[in-house]
Amino acid sequence: MELKVQIPFPQLLAAVRTLTSSQKAKLKRELEQANQVQDDHAGFIEMLLKGPVYSDADIQLIEANREKIAAWRTKR
Repeated sequence: MELKVQIPFPQLLAAVRTLTSSQKAKLKRELEQANQVQDDHAGFIEMLLKGPVYSDADIQLIEANREKIAAWRTKR
């Protein structure tokens, strides 16, 4: 079950200020962990965006090779 609540930032900040020091430390750990996951995703996306890209000529060559392989297999 998921519950989403819209809380204005000033109210959220006021609520955080009322937390005990141990609760604030726990909140900080949770936020850091959530940021780490987002950073991992961002790194993965960045890697994909910087990865190799096939040109139109490369794609045509691959298609031609597939056709040749398919023709060779049917001849056997």
